[in-house]
Amino acid sequence: MRIPYKRLLVTISICAVVFIAGCVDTDVNPIPPSIDYQSQMKVVNLVQGAGTATLTLNGQSLGTVDFGSETPGSSSAFLTIPSGSKTVAASFASATSQNYRFAATTEYKMRVFLVGTTAGSVSFVQNQRYIWQTKDSPNGAELFPADTGWVAFFNGSPDATISTIEIDGEDSHLGSLETGVGTSYVQLPAGNHTFDVYYNDDADHITFDIAVTSTGRYTAAIYDVAASIKNAVFVDD
Repeated sequence: MRIPYKRLLVTISICAVVFIAGCVDTDVNPIPPSIDYQSQMKVVNLVQGAGTATLTLNGQSLGTVDFGSETPGSSSAFLTIPSGSKTVAASFASATSQNYRFAATTEYKMRVFLVGTTAGSVSFVQNQRYIWQTKDSPNGAELFPADTGWVAFFNGSPDATISTIEIDGEDSHLGSLETGVGTSYVQLPAGNHTFDVYYNDDADHITFDIAVTSTGRYTAAIYDVAASIKNAVFVDD
């Protein structure tokens, strides 16, 4: 007499499985097989004495970039690339070719600085913001307030230590910057501002102006050897 009960139990179980399967929501979005993580970047050539560089990124040609300049150029958008480990191969006009390895952080917009001399150089990455924090978007509202702009600094000189940065005659209190070190952004009213960058224990300095536009963001790079220090201002947004 026990066999019919076992058969009944099996029948009920099968019906329950069929019922549950019929209740599954088939209208949901399927899980994608992979997620396309992206980053945005530009590369700056600050390698003293090496001349123009011809660059490739993981085998992709980036073209040429002069000393003190960036690629893609100032009039071009940042390059969108897959996130992850990267290698920039640089063939210099006046130095031995070199490979630079770095990590492209997921969802970040960044600038990669090649810094050093013909005897050897390294790369430094300065992250700027998440790529989705754009102007006129809810996510970027705090980064782009009206009538103000932002300026960051980067020391790309191989032998000069920045000791003080003054903005319009006032100490910015950003501290000293060794080679390859950058600062966070300083918020400034839109308009023309004068920057005095002192280096090597305030013994020398360089002066330059930046016309800060409303919602504009910039990076001021100091580069070349201390005896002939230079500056370049790159537009971030």
